[in-house]
Amino acid sequence: MGANPPFPRLLKVKLLAIVGVTFLALIVPGIWLLLVTASLADEELLASRIGNLTARTALAVDRHAAYDKPFLARDLLSPLAADRAFLCAELTKGNEAPAMAMPSAQGCPENLDGMEIRIPASKNGLWSLRVMFTDKEIRETRQFEYTAGATAIAVAFLAALIAVVVGFFFLVDRPLKRLLEAIRESSDCGELQTVNWQSRDEFGLVVQAYNTMVERERQRELTLRSVNEELRRSEADLGDLNRDLEDRVRERTRELEIAKKAAEFANSSKTRFLRAMSHELRTPLNAIIGFSDIMAHGTLGKLENERYREFSVDIRESGRHLLKIINELLDIARIEAGQDSLEEEIVGVDALVSEAVRLVKPLADERGIELQRSEVDPELVLDVDPTKMKQVLLNLLGNAVKYTPAGGTVKAIVSLRPRHGDSRRGGIEFHISDTGRGIPSDQIPKALTAFERLDDEITASQSGTGLGLPLAQMMVELHGGTLTLESEVDVGTTVSVWLPAARVGYLRNALDDLKATGTH
Repeated sequence: MGANPPFPRLLKVKLLAIVGVTFLALIVPGIWLLLVTASLADEELLASRIGNLTARTALAVDRHAAYDKPFLARDLLSPLAADRAFLCAELTKGNEAPAMAMPSAQGCPENLDGMEIRIPASKNGLWSLRVMFTDKEIRETRQFEYTAGATAIAVAFLAALIAVVVGFFFLVDRPLKRLLEAIRESSDCGELQTVNWQSRDEFGLVVQAYNTMVERERQRELTLRSVNEELRRSEADLGDLNRDLEDRVRERTRELEIAKKAAEFANSSKTRFLRAMSHELRTPLNAIIGFSDIMAHGTLGKLENERYREFSVDIRESGRHLLKIINELLDIARIEAGQDSLEEEIVGVDALVSEAVRLVKPLADERGIELQRSEVDPELVLDVDPTKMKQVLLNLLGNAVKYTPAGGTVKAIVSLRPRHGDSRRGGIEFHISDTGRGIPSDQIPKALTAFERLDDEITASQSGTGLGLPLAQMMVELHGGTLTLESEVDVGTTVSVWLPAARVGYLRNALDDLKATGTH
């Protein structure tokens, strides 16, 4: 353990400094404000007292018409002389010499230091009473009060410091020293020591917590010794178990390799089966769709029973739905097997988006949903597989319309990303957004997984296999792009498709390249 800290850093010194500064910062302005307030009150009281006394004297002089009666005027002015603050008084008429003055020997000399009050002493205003008084008594009292206040501050400050020192000794210093002593002993002897201190204050709780920690550490040491002994006893058994485990791991590895080969063979068999069955499934389905369409339209003659025509429509729509599912299954199987390829060609972005919006618009109108799209530069083109990109946009727009309630809005927005040294920044993005109920964040991975259905009331009521978004994602990744889904419950969903800058160009540039290579 380290030595005691230097004197300025002792906890007691810091506490005294904080208490002293805080005490002075609070008490000195308070007492100063109190003394100033008392002084102002005394001055106002003195002025009020002399003013009232002067006014009563002037009123008495006027009432007795004592202007030309020096002895009567002196008697009337005598109450002024009885006041301790009185200096002199003069009864004058206009600018003439005083008719009567107190004291009579000198009156009010010009160099007399004091405060003055002049009040009319007659109703016609010719006579006036001038009185001068001093605030010496107040100054003396103020000096005494300041001295007493400074003494009180010093005594209170000293008492506060003594109280802090005594309180610190009994409440902090004693238990702290015992705690530090126990910690030093624990460090020196290597065995944890408890602290003998009983109190119910915060330090008592700290000591109690320390003692509890020491007891737990002692129990933990005993437990560790017991565990170490048990570990030593079982070390030999562990060696045998490790050898047996290695044998089992090797056997399990062989089993996993066999299972992996079997899974690869099964997946290859599934792909071959789907490829072989595609013709066997699509041919009868196309026949069912075609014949049911002929029956629904009455091409060879009108059906006599209207219910038969309705059945024909249902058969046709069910066949189309089944054919769509089979096509999606086959597409996913080909992509997973790495047997699907891109038939790339230059296609206009505006034409691609317009075609997808045109095909989805009847469904949107039927459901009462507003379908919007952004303006696209007619010269902007993509080097992509147009069939697959069209299917991607149709799947995304169809899902947005399908899960948006009536009165909602579905938007198709195209934006170019500028290059800033990061290839992810460049390229083009397609944003398909809706104002549906949205998808909880924990359901988004499930929405991008094939054959998964979301745990939601609206999606549960809609038909589908959950292949639209996963298939669109696979086709986008075939183009070297990415598909991301962002959604907020009760706000809506936005699906963003990004294609790299290498697939983006302008028609005029493509024509220039063709001319340069001599291709017509």
